[in-house]
Amino acid sequence: MKPQFKYEIQVANPNSSGTSYTMLATFVQLWGEDKAFDFLKALHKNVNQYTKSGGAPARAAATGESLVGITFQHDAVVQAVKGAPVTIVSPCEGTGYEIGSMSIIKGAKNLENARKWYDWALSAEAQSLAGQLGVAYQVPSNKAAKVPPQAPKLSEIKLINYDFVKFGSSAERNRLLKRWDTEVSTLPK
Repeated sequence: MKPQFKYEIQVANPNSSGTSYTMLATFVQLWGEDKAFDFLKALHKNVNQYTKSGGAPARAAATGESLVGITFQHDAVVQAVKGAPVTIVSPCEGTGYEIGSMSIIKGAKNLENARKWYDWALSAEAQSLAGQLGVAYQVPSNKAAKVPPQAPKLSEIKLINYDFVKFGSSAERNRLLKRWDTEVSTLPK
């Protein structure tokens, strides 16, 4: 909220970015809805751009386009590993998180191949690849997968007890996004 950050913060639009919706839902869970929206309104004055992608703010911070990029940590780690002069921090109040997922569509034409893909993607071998190739640094869901040494250390981050049921529901998501559209995105800078 400090004036020296005016137009120096980049964050994604929560309508197009699950990363940014997670941020919005995290603030609501930490502080209550009204205080969260008061914070987002104050933050708005310092935002130079609402991007479509949640990873874009990390790239903007890495290139110096923005001083601060609000993003998932693993997106910032990609930039740091490439040599960008970024410092990665987590909010001391606590932070939300995502759990990546996949689905097989009911009635899929290639159900057998979809199941084979699903089984492979959940294997330790597959989940170890991204870190080995240096393309992604998420914490794998398979406990037997090799965790990239650069991956966020969840034991060092204060995670909130994120309510996936409530904030993952379409009704709650749509309600919060409508409020963000009405009360935050329309504000003057």
